[in-house]
Amino acid sequence: MQATYNALSKHGYDNLTIQDIADEFERSRTLLYYHYDGRDELLVDFLEYVLHDFLEQLPDGEGSAQEELETLVETLLPTTLDEDVYQVQLAMFELRVNGPHNEAAREQYLQVDREIKDTLESIFQRGIDSGTFSDIDPVVEAELFLSILTGTRTRRLTVYKPEQSIAELRTAIDTQVERITTDSN
Repeated sequence: MQATYNALSKHGYDNLTIQDIADEFERSRTLLYYHYDGRDELLVDFLEYVLHDFLEQLPDGEGSAQEELETLVETLLPTTLDEDVYQVQLAMFELRVNGPHNEAAREQYLQVDREIKDTLESIFQRGIDSGTFSDIDPVVEAELFLSILTGTRTRRLTVYKPEQSIAELRTAIDTQVERITTDSN
């Protein structure tokens, strides 16, 4: 998986070949070819690996609802990106775009969307219960925030350069957080 990460960061999604990944692989290249018939099959496994790692970074219910929402936003949308991270995120976005044509990739993204939505619902419910958030519908807000975060991430990857700050996009998200936050916070 590290060889795939390295190859993606160097070559991007469109230009990536199984040979590029094999060139980054420290073990026998034949082992790679033995396990995978092609690039797309390997990328689906890589997607599962990356998404599992991402899900491990999601808030776990230990902090305040407000802190966890801010952590989730920062995890999904850091203000700037290193070039390598950008290239890998762009490749994952391109794999997402192929979801309608690649059932395995589509299922991976559906799982991640469910996990993020469930995390958001939990954050919102805890925030309502603690008085941090106003009386909102946590299911509806989770869907809205998932769409906002996914759309913002898409915009970042398609129109912003990696080193370019997305501070104004983050300000728009902060406005949504302020909308649901009670006056007492």
